[in-house]
Amino acid sequence: MTTAEIQQQFAPNFYGVVHVMHAALPVMRRQRSGHIINISSVAGVVGLKHCAAYAATKFAVEGLSLSVAAEVEKFGIKVTVVEPGFFRTGLLDAQNVRWVGRPIEDYAPEGTAKDMWSPYDGKQPGDPAKFGDALAKIAALPNPPKVFIAGGDALDVITPAIEERLREARAHETLSKSLAGSF
Repeated sequence: MTTAEIQQQFAPNFYGVVHVMHAALPVMRRQRSGHIINISSVAGVVGLKHCAAYAATKFAVEGLSLSVAAEVEKFGIKVTVVEPGFFRTGLLDAQNVRWVGRPIEDYAPEGTAKDMWSPYDGKQPGDPAKFGDALAKIAALPNPPKVFIAGGDALDVITPAIEERLREARAHETLSKSLAGSF
């Protein structure tokens, strides 16, 4: 992807979230309450092939949401970042998606993003109405989660990825802890 194409991904996926939070947070701080629910993705937790720019935007939403959650909690404001799997929406509909037009020859044997993702269009396992109901339930909770993994398919991908990160952190714990200086 070109830098411009990557910026086009960030404009709605990340900066859209930033703009809404800029508008909502002053009101929520004044009223000393509120709940922001930001939508990330499985791709915001797990790097997925043929999905780097989209994943980067969703990783950014994760970092923003969790950081702001820590900052605004003292004002009675809750923040939940939602990591949905595949829901049967128009996301992958041919009219709604633009695929990279200039593939790189080195990646040709792996296929294209279009080859990988377009077959899922109309076959996503998640029900958008049930997703909406789940978000309404989360919004009504007095102590909502900071992170909500939405969908069994999302749990199936995210859980082993988190477990692998923990395994790697533990495997290199001694090296990590050895980095303190004696100044």
